[in-house]
Amino acid sequence: MDLESINEEWIVGLAGSEINKDELFEALNGLVEAERAVEADNGAMELFDKLSEADKVDDALIVLSWLGARRKVDNITAALKKLFSKDRNAVRMIEPAGFGGKLPVATCFERLTFLRALKTGMLCYNETWGFGIIDDIDHFYAQLEIDFERKGEHEMAFSYAAEALEVLTDEHILAIKHNNPDELKRMMKEEPAEVIKCALRSYGNMSITRLTEKMVPSVLSEAGWKKFWEAARKALKDDASVEIPKKRSDNIIFHKQGLAYDDEWFGMVLKQRDIEGLFERFKEIIEKKIDTSSEFAKEALANRLSFIIKGAPSARPEWKAEGFIYARIFEIEPTDLDTDKLIHDLIAGDLVTTLDRLPSRQLQALLTILIENDKEAVIGTLSRVIPVVSNPVLNEIMAALISNGVEEDVKQIMTAAVARRTASAPMLLWCQKSTDYVEKWNLISKGDLAFRIQEALEVNCAGAMLRAQNQLRERFQTEEWLHDVMGAMTEQQRRDFMRRIHEGHGWDALDRKSAEAKVLRKYPELQDIILPTASQAAAAAKREVLQTSARSYADRQRQLEKIMTVEIPENSKEIEVARSHGDLRENAEFKYAKERQGLLMAQGAQLAEDLEKVKPTDFAGIPTDIVAAGVGVELSYEESGTTETYYILGSWDQDEDLSIISSETRLAKALEGHSAGDKVEIPAGECVIKSVLPLSDAVRAWIAG
Repeated sequence: MDLESINEEWIVGLAGSEINKDELFEALNGLVEAERAVEADNGAMELFDKLSEADKVDDALIVLSWLGARRKVDNITAALKKLFSKDRNAVRMIEPAGFGGKLPVATCFERLTFLRALKTGMLCYNETWGFGIIDDIDHFYAQLEIDFERKGEHEMAFSYAAEALEVLTDEHILAIKHNNPDELKRMMKEEPAEVIKCALRSYGNMSITRLTEKMVPSVLSEAGWKKFWEAARKALKDDASVEIPKKRSDNIIFHKQGLAYDDEWFGMVLKQRDIEGLFERFKEIIEKKIDTSSEFAKEALANRLSFIIKGAPSARPEWKAEGFIYARIFEIEPTDLDTDKLIHDLIAGDLVTTLDRLPSRQLQALLTILIENDKEAVIGTLSRVIPVVSNPVLNEIMAALISNGVEEDVKQIMTAAVARRTASAPMLLWCQKSTDYVEKWNLISKGDLAFRIQEALEVNCAGAMLRAQNQLRERFQTEEWLHDVMGAMTEQQRRDFMRRIHEGHGWDALDRKSAEAKVLRKYPELQDIILPTASQAAAAAKREVLQTSARSYADRQRQLEKIMTVEIPENSKEIEVARSHGDLRENAEFKYAKERQGLLMAQGAQLAEDLEKVKPTDFAGIPTDIVAAGVGVELSYEESGTTETYYILGSWDQDEDLSIISSETRLAKALEGHSAGDKVEIPAGECVIKSVLPLSDAVRAWIAG
């Protein structure tokens, strides 16, 4: 680096562009080594101030980390809190990162960067608990909730996560197992050497013993390891990039440096037949800016792109799409393809699956290609796709359509969905975040949108729809939003809105109470909706408690216990077995098991609720002066001259052989409160109550079970 052209003005001028950490540190450290430390320090301080003022937090952190290592900041914690003044969540990560403790400053900044990058849904690894998925990030309590393969749900403090948690890239072997288990199984069978190299890339060089511990049982079973390792070892003998030691205690060495990116390297690409491996090569070309201008390179890429587009299986339509995307990026026309037909097949095929599986950064590129090929067909397909895609995919679709000059079509799709009340949770979330377009298109009023969001929260959702639904639910925990939307409503609308919060489905108790409290701070006159009046309270107090026999109550208890301890655990195993079969979108066993899971959970919840409402009794000591639950009744029919005897018990009681009927039946309710000699109109006609009887010994024995 030419230090003569670098001075304070040059350093400060970097505030106008994105900071390149390596370039900046090389320049600043070069000035220090050249005994121009004052220039470096002053320039860095001024650069930090400018970046902070411009809210370029990430760039400012880079500069602050250098100044901190130079001990040029009196109080780094205070500087960080000021920098994060608009981000409370980031402030809560400062202490767990180690600032103010004994860790080196550079380590603290690395930990802080790591913590700030964490997102829900990320795949991770801990040496003790193994593979996991981040379920939740609780900034208030400074902890993560992680679903570990070996432990289940586990809470981990930020401070420990920064020290002992590794976020997995898509190339990590455990991430591949989670994201693409079928491909990993194929590789273990057909390309065992590649699996070993993937493990070494994931964990680093290690001994055979250590490799075995990493692979068994997290990747394959102990029973299958020996055969797999023998095949892998045999294949690796001819692989110059891997050195296998003679001693099991010595490390296997994986040389990561590859060939030069010349015609020989492109020849290797030309021989590659693994589609995902080819995508990795394409990413490598882009990331390392590899020269593809030679005729051989162009021919090799055109050939492999054609191979991907023609050879992508029907179950992986996104591979075909990626082939066209990379062809656009490389400005190369794949060989021997009917491009128009293949693109039309993409449009007419399972476009939802294609869009869901593609990385977000590629969606707009694909949609642009599709629109250029057949605009009308794309619009027609997307009108059906938009209501069922996830929120991230929907955002990219909307951006792509608008940027490609079809805003009017987008407007019509959204207007129709909103007008027919068929807008999905992601569509409502898009409306919530895209107020400029909502107002420009006169799509829906602020108050009506809030009501639609309430409706969406009461729909049973799963997967991507559930994630969008949860994001909508979070709006109700934002007091400013609640007050804003309710301010746009009439008084009656506000009352309806509050009543729906109080009585609507889809809320847990804490979220409901929190939302109600936020509303009442602005609109205290609505408290009568959630606080019962004196007459309502009196009516509730007088409401009769439902009863049933001890026998029926015990039967319901056993049903609940069976569901919770036998059927739900068995169903969970069925789900895991079905999940292991591969692609969940085409997995009927998985769908059936998930549907059964929902049914079992609903049955269990209903039984638990019923057991709370109904009380068991033995019906002892019930007087026989009037008809009520716990007595027998003999009825006579004047027209036919016949008689019948029934025993009325509780809500859940019934036995045809013993003539036991429930107190909730129409017959029991018609007879209730009458006494011997009364004429009563019952469902079967008019009858006379001949006598009111105590329960028979057989009925009492039945009650006792």
